[in-house]
Amino acid sequence: MKIRTAGAAALVAASVLAALAPSQAFAAPQAPPCTKKNIAYLDAQDRQEDAEAKVTAAEKALDRARADRETLNKTARIGVQLVYVLEGGDAPLNGEGKQAARDLSAAADRHNPAATADAAVRLANAADKAPADWAKEAKASLRTAAESARKATEAPTVEARQSDLDTARSELTDTAKKVRSARDTYRNCLDNLVN
Repeated sequence: MKIRTAGAAALVAASVLAALAPSQAFAAPQAPPCTKKNIAYLDAQDRQEDAEAKVTAAEKALDRARADRETLNKTARIGVQLVYVLEGGDAPLNGEGKQAARDLSAAADRHNPAATADAAVRLANAADKAPADWAKEAKASLRTAAESARKATEAPTVEARQSDLDTARSELTDTAKKVRSARDTYRNCLDNLVN
């Protein structure tokens, strides 16, 4: 329940009591003093809560995008490791395999999930043609990484998600300032009632 809901309920109750008081029996109910300023303060708090929720959502979205981008980078690293394994074992890749390795690196740099996965599969397939049974583990790792890369659809959005987070944080800062201003206005109104 947001703060405004509780505050509104209190204001309604106060209005009802005022309506029932003998001195007000035939007059329209009067809102308690500083009511408008209290509502403005509660509204500002609600907006701050909404802004905080937006920041949290933006942070989570950015984390997902960064994780997906790292998945692509990891796939490219596994591809490089496979090439080293083959070259070090005197089982060099053919031209098709070398092109796949270059394409894998380039696709990961472009943050392209589908292209990264496709190039990784091509590289693994090319490695199958090399007589290197001892490279089975590396090839299996690359194929598994390719499957993960294909699902890393948020990888291209890191910069956009960062921008969303920056905007959300800026909005939160603005709403926090407005809460303080509304609070001070409401407090001054109450002070004037008792002084």
